[in-house]
Amino acid sequence: MRLTISLAIACVLLTGCEQTINHWREGDETVATGKNYPIKVAPTVSAVSLQLTEHKGLSPESMQNLNSLLTNQGRLSKQQLTIQPYSNDGQQFANKLHAALQQAGAIDVRILPMTYQADKAQWDLRVQSQALVVTVPDCRIHDASTWTIKPYEAIGPLGCATRANLASMVSDPADLLRAKELGPGDGEAALQAVKRYQEDELKELLDIDFNED
Repeated sequence: MRLTISLAIACVLLTGCEQTINHWREGDETVATGKNYPIKVAPTVSAVSLQLTEHKGLSPESMQNLNSLLTNQGRLSKQQLTIQPYSNDGQQFANKLHAALQQAGAIDVRILPMTYQADKAQWDLRVQSQALVVTVPDCRIHDASTWTIKPYEAIGPLGCATRANLASMVSDPADLLRAKELGPGDGEAALQAVKRYQEDELKELLDIDFNED
């Protein structure tokens, strides 16, 4: 009798556990999906004003701001850079900066005629960058304290980091907006490789013994 009662209680408890687990699996809360973590590509215009030191070089703060601007705008070869001098020193430095940017990989760089402004004593020149910029979602763990309990809500959608990394590594952000034709391929070489594999006539690799000498 006791055994029967124990089995009945166990069945009830197990049934309750099963219902609870299924309820957790289904979930009543909205789970973040890839649609809520879009990868955007849009034309972006950013600019930074720079100040020169008494030695006619960029101040540390201006150097840091310029590097941040160029980094955030993507590859130098895809940026349209405009240098606007505000002072005589800025005009001289603009030519040096133009050469340095081209040497670093920039293609489209131009210098505008020097102009004077009311605050010309504070800034010596200005650099503006126009480019297509890829904006990727933040795929970091949202709530580290609950990732073992609610992983999909605490971590975010699976594959988010992979998609974000691939989007950040594209050489031309325009590729994410429109497709391009594939380049020419050597179909004959690929066909012969498959044929040799099927006929078990694989080419042997070169066996070079570097220990002979």
